[in-house]
Amino acid sequence: MRDGNFIEVFEPLYFRRQLTTEYGIRYSLPLLVLLPVSVAIWWIVIGRALSPVEVLRQEIASRDSRNLSPLVLKNCPAELAPIVASVNRLVECLRTALVRERAFTAIRAHELKTPIAGARAQMQRLSAELPEGSGKERARGIVQSLSSLSDRVEKLLQLAQAESGIGAADYSNDLLKAVRLETEDYGKKSQYADRLILNADGCRSFRRNIDMDAFGILVGNLVENALKHSPPHTPVVVSVRPDGEIAIANEGPVICPKNLEHLRKPFRRGATPAAGSGLGLHIASLVIEKIGGSLELASPRRGRDDGFEAIVRIPQCSGTPT
Repeated sequence: MRDGNFIEVFEPLYFRRQLTTEYGIRYSLPLLVLLPVSVAIWWIVIGRALSPVEVLRQEIASRDSRNLSPLVLKNCPAELAPIVASVNRLVECLRTALVRERAFTAIRAHELKTPIAGARAQMQRLSAELPEGSGKERARGIVQSLSSLSDRVEKLLQLAQAESGIGAADYSNDLLKAVRLETEDYGKKSQYADRLILNADGCRSFRRNIDMDAFGILVGNLVENALKHSPPHTPVVVSVRPDGEIAIANEGPVICPKNLEHLRKPFRRGATPAAGSGLGLHIASLVIEKIGGSLELASPRRGRDDGFEAIVRIPQCSGTPT
């Protein structure tokens, strides 16, 4: 046209395709470069924004019957502060309830055991004063029944303590002292005299965040089980190793592997004439579960062809962190 403009009626299709390809490549290349950078930036930003939530999730997941310490989060966002406060209140209420339950169990244990012990002492005195005859035999039978009742009450109270969650502690204790105390207590009993052998393998201390009463219940039941169900006058070896393993081994016939796990169940006893309630290994299993360790039952003993061995393994991280 005269003014310098022109009217385009048509153009070749290859020319349009060429322009489309050229502009597509020109604008796509920057997008391909910027897209991964944008994704990485957003990933970092979102990850940093959600990191307090992940820390809170991990802290809540770590709380169980062995760890009831309050949640402590540094630089906690204001949005998460109410959740932390609510969880801490809940944990504190649970801790208080467990402490009260354990205290209640201990008080009731004392109230039950004291009258039984008093009645047994009175019957023992009466038995000693009676002349030989049927009356004295009946008195001896009553003393034996009261002794059995006292042992059964003790086991039931230990079972209540184990089921209440006793196990972990907020501070570390030297568990080797508890092992020595239990072996000395059983060694002082006339029927078990000179049978217990403590082998510490040079282990001077054995510190874990475990309640001493709970550990005493655990070791006491295993030692008593070994003494009762092994042949009379045979030794029972208690071994403590620095790696966190405690083994109680005794002589006796081999137990079928199928029956070993059944011994963990309540009121289950093996083929033994010894008196017992069938709760010792069950209580030990409950306590070791609360502690966070493991209890292995082996028959025959390791390195021998006979006997029975209870192996307790307690990792370094057991219990609540100090």
